[in-house]
Amino acid sequence: MKSTSDLFNEIIPLGRLIHMVNQKKDRLLNDYLSPMDITATQFKVLCSIRCEVCITPVELKKVLSVDLGALTRMLDRLVCKGWIERRPNPNDKRGVLVQLTSDGAAMCERCHELVGQTLHQELTKNLTADEVVTLEHLLKKILP
Repeated sequence: MKSTSDLFNEIIPLGRLIHMVNQKKDRLLNDYLSPMDITATQFKVLCSIRCEVCITPVELKKVLSVDLGALTRMLDRLVCKGWIERRPNPNDKRGVLVQLTSDGAAMCERCHELVGQTLHQELTKNLTADEVVTLEHLLKKILP
């Protein structure tokens, strides 16, 4: 007879498992980043802007899969912290571009240094090296 945990593990759909891993990753990120006065969500916004150098809020919304209203409030907080700036979009007189300030780029770098390897080790501590390689391979196959 199967245990309750075995039955539970069999019925959790893949999407739910991925969501649960993402939540665990965000909890860990929040724990690691809290001494630096930055949240996991703020860190992800900074990283996304850093990757694109300069990006519109609408493009950022698509990258992060978040509500535009919530993103606007987040961007306002990041402007107040001095980590990003908005500037006019030369290609759209009604729009703005968002970019990191030098303080924002420095914060992003400090966060990467703090979190990088530690987060990876914590998330994969129960996996063998081969399992980590396999997991990365399979996850990349799922993504476009």
